[in-house]
Amino acid sequence: MLSARNLDDQTYEEIVKAAEGRLPWLCPAWTDHNAHDPGITILELMAWYKEMQQYHMNQFTEALASRLLALAGVKRRPAGPARCAVELPPQSPARLAGERLTTREGIPFELAQAVPETRPEIARVQVVQGARRMDVGELLGERRVTFLPFGEEAEPGRLWIGFSRLGQGDLRLWFDVEPPAGAARNPFAAPDQVPRQIRWTCVGAEGTELLADETHALSLSGYVTLRPQGTWPAGEEGLYWLELTLTDPGCEEQVRLWGLSAQRWPALQQETWARSHFFQAPAEGAWIVTLTDALARDGDLAVFVRTGGRWEQTSRWEAVAAQGGRMLQVDAADAAQDGEENVLVVALDRDHSSRLLFDAKGLPGETFFLDLEGRTALTETFTLLCQTLDRDGQVRPALWRCVDDLYACGPRDRVFVYDERRETITFGDGEHGALLCRGEGAVLAAGLTLTYGAGGNIPGGTPLTFQLEGQTVASQAAHGGAGRETTAQAQARLLRQLSTTRKCVCAGDYERLACQTPGLRVAAAKALPGYDPAEPTGVSRLPTVTVVAVPAGTGERPMPDERFLQAVQAQMDRVRPIGTQVKVVPPVYAEIQVTMTLRGGEEDLETGARQALSAWLEETGIGGILQAGDAWALVQGLPGVQQVREVTLHTTSPGCYQNEEGDLRLPRRAIPRLGRVQIERLPQRGSSR
Repeated sequence: MLSARNLDDQTYEEIVKAAEGRLPWLCPAWTDHNAHDPGITILELMAWYKEMQQYHMNQFTEALASRLLALAGVKRRPAGPARCAVELPPQSPARLAGERLTTREGIPFELAQAVPETRPEIARVQVVQGARRMDVGELLGERRVTFLPFGEEAEPGRLWIGFSRLGQGDLRLWFDVEPPAGAARNPFAAPDQVPRQIRWTCVGAEGTELLADETHALSLSGYVTLRPQGTWPAGEEGLYWLELTLTDPGCEEQVRLWGLSAQRWPALQQETWARSHFFQAPAEGAWIVTLTDALARDGDLAVFVRTGGRWEQTSRWEAVAAQGGRMLQVDAADAAQDGEENVLVVALDRDHSSRLLFDAKGLPGETFFLDLEGRTALTETFTLLCQTLDRDGQVRPALWRCVDDLYACGPRDRVFVYDERRETITFGDGEHGALLCRGEGAVLAAGLTLTYGAGGNIPGGTPLTFQLEGQTVASQAAHGGAGRETTAQAQARLLRQLSTTRKCVCAGDYERLACQTPGLRVAAAKALPGYDPAEPTGVSRLPTVTVVAVPAGTGERPMPDERFLQAVQAQMDRVRPIGTQVKVVPPVYAEIQVTMTLRGGEEDLETGARQALSAWLEETGIGGILQAGDAWALVQGLPGVQQVREVTLHTTSPGCYQNEEGDLRLPRRAIPRLGRVQIERLPQRGSSR
């Protein structure tokens, strides 16, 4: 351990005393060391200044902690907005992306996507099992009643969704998936990773393309986006039917749904005050483009055209309201034609546009107060358009970006830092970060989005009201909102990373990392060093570790499928040491029969015995020894049991053997499960036959 040095280890009196003690050596002619002497006054002043320097040098500031964390490869996580979904009525009007909603307390939200005027409407939801159909549409709603979309029988069924009308563009549905009990599912590593296979069919269409599946084959709640190929005709009852077929159920949980909607749209807890739109325009004097977001439709615009490598503001543009946004006509005849974006349109919120333009003095370390009303800016999209001195000596607007620390920047880097507590932005001093150019309106916010962070995590059912016309809609619970990570939180995260290895060193590492396989629900894993099931004796001739992986599936004896084993194998290959081979194998189940002879016991003795013995076998885990004495003590502790004469364990599973004491030794990859329980009750003492 490194111990921190205390740099503030002298008091003012000690500094003065030490300095006065050196005066006879430095200046023997100076003999008056009293307080009235001007030299002593200067010495005391220097002692005070030295004490202040020591104090400041001894402080471990937050800025220093952030820089040290950056050296260790840990960057503080930025603030993020909360996410939710709003349920729109089928007949509600079209909405642009960025339309604002608010809660009763004034917390703002924005639609993350545009809502078309015509949207699909669900009329029927049916579970089809063979020739039998069951309507489950009435189960969908706020009561959170779950159902199995693919039936309960051994042969998987199908889910049919009938639409009375189709919407514009692609078909997007929201599925509410009930989380299974038991082991939690690890985060997925890729968008296409799925634990089961589902075929999506627009009945009657030439084909169906699965564009996006946030649910990972109905493993999580989220959106599924489909695109029918060709014409999608109406079928039975005049409805457009979508069929979900479970082609491969996998080895994990059965899917349970409690909600389904075609009218749910994502919203973010944020409020955008400035947004930039970049375009690649041809060299035309009357180039036309439509801005399709709410801020551009309702806000103030500033238009810039890039000529060569420089942006220049232009006044040669006109804008009119249009269906689906705002139509803009720009004179782009002089725009650079190099295949890059050459037109920039900055949309500003009219209620706050006066706060987004600043006059610069061109001083080092210049700071501006933003007045964000207690909100936090999202630094990932925070950009400024500043008047900048180019290499040719001309001053032109250029985009500046937000960074965490100016100290790591050079004298020409166009950057600034944002202080969320003081609500300020600070520019460089010409050595660390470029200087601003002096002028009125020299700094314009080109991208600024604000959030309340964790304050936007509102509960489900909170009504949200559109600001434009006052329509109120229902919302889901908002989650994921967080402020910027503090230095203490980043330090704790670094310590967790340092204390947790991502490579296998001991058997426990193999088991822990196998249980963390992305996208899987792993109920248990057992590492067996030196064991190779392919060898006749089980003893490996090479450095081998066998990992037994058990899925969190249904039933008493879940078995992994090939997809599950391949995922765990890929995880082990990423974390194993070089020179060690890892084999991932399924478990084997050993059925244990128990015979007992006892006296006494309650009427439901057999039920209690089965429950107690099953729990005991589950605690045994994978492999190991089942001691008959433990079973004997377990039976003796059952309610009403007076005396236990005999408890015997039996098994016919291969690889098991029993010693003289009646203990059972299981194979190294075996999991015991309770089979038949036979109970012989002896008559009570003193009772007549």
